[in-house]
Amino acid sequence: YHNMKHGHISTKELADFIRERATIEEAYSRSMTKLAKSASNYTQLGTFSPVWDVFKSSTEKLASCHLELVRKLQELIKEVQKYGDEQIKAHKKTKEEVAGTLEAVQNIQSITQALHKSKENYNTKCVEQERLKKEGATQREIDKAAVKSKKATDTYKLYVEKYAAAKSDFEQKMTETTQKFQDIEETHVLRMKEIIESLSNTVKEIHLQIGQVHEELIKNMANITVESLIQKFAESKGTGKERPGLIEFEECNTASVIEGLKPRRRKPFGLSGIIKKEKDAESVYNIPDVDDEGYSIKPEKEQRTKENHFYSSSDSDSEDDEPRKFHVEIKPVQPNNSSQYSMASLDELKVSIGNITLSPAISTRPNRLSIESINSLKFLLNVINFT
Repeated sequence: YHNMKHGHISTKELADFIRERATIEEAYSRSMTKLAKSASNYTQLGTFSPVWDVFKSSTEKLASCHLELVRKLQELIKEVQKYGDEQIKAHKKTKEEVAGTLEAVQNIQSITQALHKSKENYNTKCVEQERLKKEGATQREIDKAAVKSKKATDTYKLYVEKYAAAKSDFEQKMTETTQKFQDIEETHVLRMKEIIESLSNTVKEIHLQIGQVHEELIKNMANITVESLIQKFAESKGTGKERPGLIEFEECNTASVIEGLKPRRRKPFGLSGIIKKEKDAESVYNIPDVDDEGYSIKPEKEQRTKENHFYSSSDSDSEDDEPRKFHVEIKPVQPNNSSQYSMASLDELKVSIGNITLSPAISTRPNRLSIESINSLKFLLNVINFT
């Protein structure tokens, strides 16, 4: 019965052994996969570079073979674990079936001990009776010893008969039980051998595949000749299979050369924002249109939008560069007195021009618009004085 329990321990240890083998194969598969990836990182220059593709493909196949072995080993582990569970159930059932044999064993052991004691007691009583007869003891002592001897004899005979019956029952039950244990052990060992045989066949099958991968590698390397490597390198680096023709002499076309030498208009060097500012500043310098009453006409909506967009740009240098705007208003004299028309107009013009003040420039740089405005006003005063 203990041997049967040891069989279950062996099953568990075999599952652990296969699991450890699967772990080793899995680690080897990962290492081979990593090695295959490293082959892609090797230099792809030169005539030897195509060989790395062959090594990469072969290494990936080897990694796949070992990974397949891991999968089959894991399935085998599940099968061993299932067999271990079946063993536990069989052992419990067997323990219940052989309970009678255990009683027979205990019975014959106790009867055997009692038989030995009764035999010793019988021999002792017989020797005691014979000693009294030889020593000439009284008849009463002899009769008393004879009674004890007869009682010991009967007890001894009884245990002999009990032993015979117990021995027969023990042998029958023990024979059946040992045969049952033997069948269990034969089934167990046979099942364990089948598991090991399945393990061996799985490993053999994978190794056959590994051998095929190595044979394929040898075959591929044999097919890769030095000429083929050089030819492949030449095809990858070549510019064509046809040789270019001869280059003929061509006369110089002076007309096209002169046309190509004409100076081209170059764009002014500077940022686009600065050029745009200069163009907008030049447009400000133009004299605005004036209506009949002397007021400047407002620009169009699109022009105002453009100017507002220009002055709101973050590309402007400072507020000092913005042009100064002036409002000139000339009030005409009422035509009541025609003789004083000329003098009144001149006085009012002088007063009007004299009231015009220019805001001082904040920047130290001279403002072109301010200078031109002052010059225009001076010219206007000269014209008035002349008139």
